Amino acid sequence: MTDLTTPFVVGLDVDGAGAHPAAAAATGLTPAELVGAPRLARGVRRAENAGVTFVTFADALLPAVAGSPGSARLDAVTRAAFVARTTTAIGLVPQVPATYPEPFHVATQLASLDIAAGGRGGWLAAATRTPETADAYGREPVADLAREARDVVQVVRDLWDSWEDDAVIRDVATGRYVDRDRLHHVDFVGETFSVKGPLISPRPPQGQLVVLAPAGDVAPSVSDDPLVDVALVGGSDIAAARAAARAATAPAPGADDGAALAVVDLEVVLDADGRTARTRLAELDAATPAGARTGWGAGALQYSGDAAGLSGLLARLAASGDVAGVRLLPAVLDVDLPVLARDVLPALHAARLTAAPRAGATLRETLGLPRPANRYDTRPGAGTRARHAAPHAAAIA
Repeated sequence: MTDLTTPFVVGLDVDGAGAHPAAAAATGLTPAELVGAPRLARGVRRAENAGVTFVTFADALLPAVAGSPGSARLDAVTRAAFVARTTTAIGLVPQVPATYPEPFHVATQLASLDIAAGGRGGWLAAATRTPETADAYGREPVADLAREARDVVQVVRDLWDSWEDDAVIRDVATGRYVDRDRLHHVDFVGETFSVKGPLISPRPPQGQLVVLAPAGDVAPSVSDDPLVDVALVGGSDIAAARAAARAATAPAPGADDGAALAVVDLEVVLDADGRTARTRLAELDAATPAGARTGWGAGALQYSGDAAGLSGLLARLAASGDVAGVRLLPAVLDVDLPVLARDVLPALHAARLTAAPRAGATLRETLGLPRPANRYDTRPGAGTRARHAAPHAAAIA
């Protein structure tokens, strides 16, 4: 049950042209404009100014539509790191698959993002299900993707803790830059891979980045440490979404607890530019390329209509007590985001259902999640040590 005193979370996916597979064609933008830095920065700044809690950046090694220039993407972590310096409060959550990429590289990239963003980083860990993607990584398809994702998330969390918060000394007079006793060697052996640490960068400012994952994509932890902070759920209607949220936050068999928070994925098509949402959606569906790889309509809660109706739907979800928030998936970002920023989010703020993230706060603080103690630090007060790790890795003396 979500604490009703905690503001309702509103996330926003800012990937490409939008969540609908025909969004790129609907914008009329060139592939270069779709992936260009100016458009990305404008969109994320607009979301931050509107009070959005966090943004997600989808990613895929293969195009959503084979051969389509509209499917072009830049690496999600790179995009998140770029806007880290153009924003001050909004959470930045890139999608990095929890299957097939090297876990050591994933841990390093995400720790670096959290440093660049001043503690506003997150990780959307998702299973990659297509055998074509496994082939693109040069690996055999993994049979048990949830187990593989569990192992990857576990070892990434282990690596983030391989540096204690005060491991960096930087004592120029003595020539000591790192306290060897505060570095720990991770020696993880899973069913399909093994990883040795420590990491090559200090512990992230948040200690552990906020880990988001679609419900069921990551198998339950085999230890006492929860692996997923925020579970993304869907549903055909509000009742189904609430039930999915309750299931995601309940303890799994053999586990101590479920995810800390449940956030509902919500696909939205809004009345905009003098056209009804129904008309817009019909045109998008008619323009969808054959064979498009897309999750549109494949499990997320959906809303099509005016801004007032969406505000009412979000208010009902917020009042349910089972749902911590939503991640909005606009059909066409450049069309739907202005309506969200002008008509939907201000109404939620006025009703005191949501609160804009505070500049300088970490994503964990914004979500009401505690900063985890380092699992290797057994000293008294270890969980309350300095929030920010050193901003740069140093050579081990």
